[in-house]
Amino acid sequence: MNNIILSLGYAFCWGVGVTLTKIALSEIAATTLLIIQLLSGVVFLSTICYLKGHQLPFSWSHLKRGIAGIFEPALAYMFGIFGVQMTTASNATLIASSEVILTILCAAVFLGEKLTRTKILLSGISFSGVALLMLQDAEGANHASLVGDLLVLTGTVFAVFYVLFSKKQIETADPLQLTTSQQIVGLIVTVLCFSLLSTINPSYEVNVAGISPQFWLLAIASGIMQYALAFLIYLIALQHIPVSHAAFYIALIPVFGIASAVVAIGEQLTSAQWMGGLLVIASSYCANSLKST
Repeated sequence: MNNIILSLGYAFCWGVGVTLTKIALSEIAATTLLIIQLLSGVVFLSTICYLKGHQLPFSWSHLKRGIAGIFEPALAYMFGIFGVQMTTASNATLIASSEVILTILCAAVFLGEKLTRTKILLSGISFSGVALLMLQDAEGANHASLVGDLLVLTGTVFAVFYVLFSKKQIETADPLQLTTSQQIVGLIVTVLCFSLLSTINPSYEVNVAGISPQFWLLAIASGIMQYALAFLIYLIALQHIPVSHAAFYIALIPVFGIASAVVAIGEQLTSAQWMGGLLVIASSYCANSLKST
């Protein structure tokens, strides 16, 4: 039961965080928002480390352990942001949902986790559920960019790399310190990349001028949910369950995202979206009953 709660926890934080991010993007530029979110997550995690009496992970040795932060949140989210801007939201979500299948395959190849027909079947059901969830957006989409799709796919691959690195590390590391180290590395890499991009194209410049107080709070809250709590709970979960099992709950992110959008901004669900959500939930529930291999 604790494993289920942990898995639902990180899916909830990422899903609701996505909705908060969508709202925040109505006033804050994507590059600026990402920096605020990452910084908020780092400050939150560092504060928790201090309060719990842990050594703050700012030393070189701790930062080296956080090397996976280069893959996610840094590269995964940067490629994802630019990809979403060039393609449709439905395409981006569907491509990102392939993380479940990619993670299961990579866990079998690199971590030795058993690849069974049941896992493949459940991942297919999960993907179909996400497709139904996005059906309404796909019907209303006017265009999509192949380059944008490839950027989102690249970001998804980086996310899988993050999982593989983290699974190896979490067996001997403290989840709080490891998460904090990864987020610090992710913040540093993101700042460096955006600084370089802004010299080429000023539109990528980070500018906080004119952001209203309520959107500051929204950006900070979404950063804590998406980058601090979600990653921390995810790493704690990886201590107890295989990577391939944890992947099925990642498919619940759009379910929580759409559900929170219904509550926060009054979006309405179609019958196809209801069916899609049920398929994703059912596949995640069935995955929990699989043997831990």
